[in-house]
Amino acid sequence: MKKVMLAGALSIACLTGGFGGQAQAQETVNVANIIHPKQVVAATSQLQAMSYQDIYKMLLLSKIGFENDEVSIVTTKNSITVKISLESILQSYKDGTNLYPEGEKEFKENYEELKKLFGNAIQIKITQTGNGFKSEVYTAGKWEAVSAEDLNDMVQVFARADVELKPGGYFKDAIGHWAESYIQLLYQADIITGTSATTFNPNGQVTRGELAAIIFRASGLNVNEDYEGPATYTDLNGFWGAKEVAILEEYGLIDIFNGEKFEPKKPVTREEMAYITARYLESMEVNVSRVSTTNTFTDKNQMRGETVEAIGLLQHLGILNGTNGKFNPKGNLTRAEVSKILTLTLMLLSEEE
Repeated sequence: MKKVMLAGALSIACLTGGFGGQAQAQETVNVANIIHPKQVVAATSQLQAMSYQDIYKMLLLSKIGFENDEVSIVTTKNSITVKISLESILQSYKDGTNLYPEGEKEFKENYEELKKLFGNAIQIKITQTGNGFKSEVYTAGKWEAVSAEDLNDMVQVFARADVELKPGGYFKDAIGHWAESYIQLLYQADIITGTSATTFNPNGQVTRGELAAIIFRASGLNVNEDYEGPATYTDLNGFWGAKEVAILEEYGLIDIFNGEKFEPKKPVTREEMAYITARYLESMEVNVSRVSTTNTFTDKNQMRGETVEAIGLLQHLGILNGTNGKFNPKGNLTRAEVSKILTLTLMLLSEEE
């Protein structure tokens, strides 16, 4: 009886409930379209045929767009745990953002029973076991096994931005890192790559040349179609990304590097990334005229004059933040920070469409 009751509860909470804030997240943040329209597939994938690594990547992508108090994902070297608050599902019915209105009556009628079974939140854990995986749900104070069919239903509802995942992208040194969802999205979008098949080096520095390549890919520019001639920089002879730099310069995206030399191997600073991101938004014709450019960071006297308003703009857009009121403009940028800033920028662009 308990097995049937548990399966029924999962159906009520996961299927008809639609996992709450997902509706709002997917209306404003179309993860599948950010990755690539051609990669969108029908929601018929059977998890039994998927690897643990692919389930891991799919759940990381599904986290994009949710508030942390609605959904959390905790990863370890061999497990991933998804936690979603029942209150957030209930609230989604109240504010009309739930994608499964037909499940409202049943969910509300069983709300107290669901709380008795799961507590304030549903927690589902997927653990790697050899070449496969096992799935469990936390109920009555302990972990109980979940059938492959129930897990398949849950994940298909939760991860509504179904995409055909790229091979690779299971970066062992990014597991548990605060930026791993951002990293995964940019990897799937062919915007950023790992340092090897299994490593990303999230805390490593980003060079000017690397940033140029990342911004170029995010912009959808084409070397064969957009290149009109060499850049004005005098040190790009033999540099692998010389054409990309020339195109970005032509579009005015990298004016912050205004010397005779580009110095492609020089680490990028946080204020340089902020300036380039602001120019990127302008080039994509995002209407930011109503957004304040007032910079409230206490160390803005350390910023280059041309970056102050750009940093203020991104601050008010929620794309970047600082620590203890400071931005640290001269600090070197990490690969994780680039991943977050650019992902949030792409999310903003998705909202504008």
